[in-house]
Amino acid sequence: MAAPRQFDDPSKRDSPPPVLRLRLVPWDVTCAIALLAALLLAATATDWGSRLFGFVKDVCTGDDCPPVPYGVDFYIYPLAWGGIGAAIAAAVVGPVVSLLKGWYLYFWPLLAIAIVVLSSVVGHALTGYCSQYWH
Repeated sequence: MAAPRQFDDPSKRDSPPPVLRLRLVPWDVTCAIALLAALLLAATATDWGSRLFGFVKDVCTGDDCPPVPYGVDFYIYPLAWGGIGAAIAAAVVGPVVSLLKGWYLYFWPLLAIAIVVLSSVVGHALTGYCSQYWH
């Protein structure tokens, strides 16, 4: 007859619990903090918001707006606000995940800036396309 299985290995009982170790490189942390500060300053103290998302004032929002093919005009606001939300998530959650995973931190603020600019460019292009049907 076979010996009963032991699921509890006695050698593993005495091992200490795993320790969370953060990999921090001074230049990486400095760059990430400087880029996050620049991003926060640009978002709050400048008029970049009105320059990047100034196209929103041209969007036809009433019930009397002529239809646009494929309902493209319904995607302008979600694209603009979704881009801003994705950029905030990348700038806030990204560095935390990078700390836990051991990745570099500096590229998350750059990614946030790229997301805002991309959503602005696409939103402006959609507004330009739709304005020919509205006017």
